[in-house]
Amino acid sequence: MKDTDYAYAVARIRANETSLLTTEDIELLITADNDQSALHILEEKGWIDAASDENLNLALKQQVQKTWQLLCEVSPDISELEFLIVKNDFHNIKAALKELVSDTKDSHSFLVPSIIDPAQIRNAIFNKKFFELPGFARDCVEKTYDVLARTSDGQLADIMIDAMTLDSILEKAQNTHKKFIIDLAELLCVTANIKTALRAARTGKDKQFLETALCQTKTLDKSSLVEAAAKDPEELISFISGTAYSEASAFIRISSTAFEKWCDDILMLHIENARFISFGVEPLIAYYIAKDAEIKTVRIILSCKHNKLSNALIKERVRKLYV
Repeated sequence: MKDTDYAYAVARIRANETSLLTTEDIELLITADNDQSALHILEEKGWIDAASDENLNLALKQQVQKTWQLLCEVSPDISELEFLIVKNDFHNIKAALKELVSDTKDSHSFLVPSIIDPAQIRNAIFNKKFFELPGFARDCVEKTYDVLARTSDGQLADIMIDAMTLDSILEKAQNTHKKFIIDLAELLCVTANIKTALRAARTGKDKQFLETALCQTKTLDKSSLVEAAAKDPEELISFISGTAYSEASAFIRISSTAFEKWCDDILMLHIENARFISFGVEPLIAYYIAKDAEIKTVRIILSCKHNKLSNALIKERVRKLYV
C-alpha cells in the first residue's frame, strides 16, 4: 500500500481521536470520591451505558471491539495491523486446549478482536481438524497438542504458545516491510521477554524453561538474557542495565508495578510522533495502542478506587496517554 492510500483512514482516525480521554478526564477519575463516582463520570463521557460494576467488563471489551471495527472499516489493508491482535488468537488457542483437557466449555475465556473466529479455533481443536486453521495457528496447535498428548504438561504448552505468539508478532510485522511497525513489534517482544525472564529468575526456572519461553529479538540477545535470568534476578537486572534497555533496570528495582508501567509508557513514546503524520498506517496503529492504553488506565483507576487506594498511589500506576 502507498501512504497516500491511507488519506481517508487517517482523516477518520483524527476525528475519533477527539473522543479519547484527556489528561483532565483522567484527573477527574483519579480524584473521584469512589469507584461508583468514577463510573458515573465514564457514563457521562459515553464510555458505558450504565454506571455499574457488572457492566464494566463488557463495556471495556466493547471499547476494544469498536476500535478494531473502526480500523477494519477505514483501513485499505487491515493485514498491516494484524500484528496488534494476533496475540488474541494464541490466547484463544490456549483457551480451547484447556477446554479440551478439562472437558469444560467457557466462552468468556476467548478474546476478540482476533484474526480467526474463536469458534473456528475451538472446533478445529475439538474435532482434531487442525488443517482447517491458517498456517500460524495450525503450527502452534499441532506442536502444543502433541506436547499435551505425550506429557500432559500444561505449563510447557503454555510457555510454548507464549513464545510462538511473540514469533508471530515479529513475523507479521516483518511482512509489512514498514520500519515503524517492525520497530514497534520489536519493542513489544523485547518487553515481553524481559517480563518473562524476570518472573523466571524470581521463581528459579532453569535454562531449558527460558529457552522455550523466550523469543529471538534483534535488539536484546536471547542467549545472554537466558544466561542472566538462569542465575538470579540481580544478575538479570545487571545484564539489562548494560543493554539498550538499561532504563528498565531502574524501574525493576523500584517495583513490579513501576516496571509494568514503564513497558506501557515506552510504547506510547514510540507512537507519539504518529499524530503528526497525515498519510500512512502509523496513525491507525497509534490510535489502537492509544485506545488500549486508555482502557488499561480506566481499569487500573477503577480497581484502585474499589480497593480504596490513595490518589497518590493511583497516579503512580496511571499510564502515559496519547492525547
